[in-house]
Amino acid sequence: MEENITIVDRPGEFYCSGSEQVSAINIRCWRDHNPHGSQSLRQAFAGSCNPAFIQLGRRIGAETLYRYIQAFGLFEKTNSNLYGESNSVFHKLSNVTEYELATISFGQRFTITPLQLITAASAIANEGVLMQPNIIKEIRNPNTGSITETVPVAVRQVLSKETADQLMELLEYAVTDGTGGFSRVPGYSIGGKSGTSEPLESNRNDGYVASFIAVSPTTHAQVVILVVIYNPKGHSYQGGQVAAPVVSQILSEVLPYLGIVSSQDSRKQCKS
Repeated sequence: MEENITIVDRPGEFYCSGSEQVSAINIRCWRDHNPHGSQSLRQAFAGSCNPAFIQLGRRIGAETLYRYIQAFGLFEKTNSNLYGESNSVFHKLSNVTEYELATISFGQRFTITPLQLITAASAIANEGVLMQPNIIKEIRNPNTGSITETVPVAVRQVLSKETADQLMELLEYAVTDGTGGFSRVPGYSIGGKSGTSEPLESNRNDGYVASFIAVSPTTHAQVVILVVIYNPKGHSYQGGQVAAPVVSQILSEVLPYLGIVSSQDSRKQCKS
């Protein structure tokens, strides 16, 4: 959207037949048994459709995709001053083939840290501005009573406010009408995205990684939360089914604790 390559609601812009052929390899959609068919970006995003993201990745191209990955800070540590912070692992741009571009486009075959992902998502919620995360809010001197507050540091403008607002709208739609439905909390606006990562070929015993990242409220956001479940057991390993319900449980306690009034409470006050 920032590069004017796609728009949110162009009907039939993407097509899902259940899989996408890339370099003689068929990459399946999680809904290969019931393909999404023709979709707009909004529908593909909400449905976590791998073929649609592969098609979009081809149009974006590896160089532009990597430029935005770098802009979101995913190639470097966040400088949070958290001891022992790790960094991401990506293919070198020169080694990105058609297959790597396809898998990167829907979030596979690279690793990033939870803190990097939280920081990138926060940039979307912060009108496109990437901020340096702070682990310590303030330092208080018990002898003098002085307080030293941590000053927020803006790193760079990654996206325009207009694009960031559109992305927040897509994130909210993914919760209300897509794979993020189990993250909902009655009375609160939540935007989120599910993630389901396959293990590397060399580490098949590690199992899948199910995740869900959420932002709330979707206007004037106060909370970004990421839940990651490694090697989930049970009937599903999908992030929207395994991690999203945990997000809902946490937000149902965190949002009232922060004093964020739900729409249900507002209606009760109006009636009284």
